[in-house]
This record gives sequence, structure tokens and C-alpha cells, in this order.
Amino acid sequence: MVNNDELSTLADSRLDQYFLVSPEKLALLFEAAEIRPDDAVLEIGAGAGTVARNMPPCKSLTVVELDKRLIETLRQEVPRATVVQGDALQLVRELPHDVLIGNLPNVVTESLMEVLPELSFRTAVLAVGLCANLDRLHETFDVAEVTAISGSDFAPPQPSVSRIVKVARRVADPQKSQQPRSRKG
Repeated sequence: MVNNDELSTLADSRLDQYFLVSPEKLALLFEAAEIRPDDAVLEIGAGAGTVARNMPPCKSLTVVELDKRLIETLRQEVPRATVVQGDALQLVRELPHDVLIGNLPNVVTESLMEVLPELSFRTAVLAVGLCANLDRLHETFDVAEVTAISGSDFAPPQPSVSRIVKVARRVADPQKSQQPRSRKG
């Protein structure tokens, strides 16, 4: 298992890479994700595998990472996962998933939020910037903040504060659709 010092040397600051390592924050992330044993889980921005190697049991786990340097580390750290190298914004549209987990640079997450309504998933748990505008998601999803993450929650320490949010597809209320409409008369 890669230790925090090794993670710090793997991280590329030009790519805004910080790997979530806090056991407490990982536990909150997984609790929010509500991963079931029969779920297909997709993690985008998998980095060095610090989230994926702690993933609860699931039917399948696919991890996506853009940085080619980290692919072999991912294969070693998370041997049960299918490791895919490529653009997360493209692959998230192609790879099936019930649960989506993402720890991408904030600018990429902003673009991801634009495509979320097009995707088929039950729950997404995403790291977003402190100032990320989540209002556009409220029409289709229930959105809830899980926790703030910063500094020593990461290796290397992240200089800014981010937050983990849960985005769950809103289920239509069958009671509302069955109620007769009142007539004005």
C-alpha cells in the first residue's frame, strides 16, 4: 500500500492532484454513497486509489484516471477494479454505474455537473469547490453537503477547502401523480 509520503511524490500540482486519505472523511463519503453489494460503482479521478482501495463490497468497481503515470499504481493498489485511463467527462457517459464517486479538480467537476442530468445513476458523491454553484442540480436531484475537506485530509495537503456533496436522483412521488386535479368552476 502506498503511504502518504509516496502519495505526495506521485501528486502533480499542475494537475491539481490531492489524494483523499482521511479515514474519517472516507467513512463519511462511503456512508453517503450507500453502496449496495449489487451496485456497479464508477470512480472518476481515481488518482492513486486511496478511495477505491477502501471501497465497500460492490458488484463491480471501475476507476478512471487521466494521468497515465498513475495507472500502474491504481492496478497495484486496487487489483479488484477495472482500471481505465482516459477523460472522465467522456467515459462517465459510456461506463455503466449505479453509484458515481468523483474527486476531480474543481474546474472539471464544474463541467461534470453540466452532464449529470444526462447520466443514469442512483447516487453520486462528489468533491466540489467551496463556491461551486449546485443550484442547477436541484431541479433533478436532491443535493446534500456531506462534509468539508481540506489540508491534512489529503496527501499532499490540499491548500484550499472543498466539500463532499451527495447528489441523489429524485424519485417521483407516486402519490402526487395519482391525486386528482381540482377543478375550478
